[in-house]
Amino acid sequence: MTDIQSIKNRFGIIGNSPALNFALQVAVQVANTDLTVLINGESGVGKEAFSIIIHSLSNRKHNPFIAVNCGAIPEGTIDSELFGHEKGSFTG
Repeated sequence: MTDIQSIKNRFGIIGNSPALNFALQVAVQVANTDLTVLINGESGVGKEAFSIIIHSLSNRKHNPFIAVNCGAIPEGTIDSELFGHEKGSFTG
């Protein structure tokens, strides 16, 4: 298993609480899987930082990482923004 302190150093994470260390351990564990991960939390708590850590430690690390701010997507259009749509599929 990857050393938590080396993860903190590599990604510039400052702090040493049990909750932070546990979250980093989970991030390291899920990075080695092919699971879908949902990261949620308050604004500014490091959701994108954790997703970058997971991506960087995964088998997909050589593929692009694309961060999406779902809060900036208008309500009702997130499906088409993320997954696309066919021409003429919207009414109005």
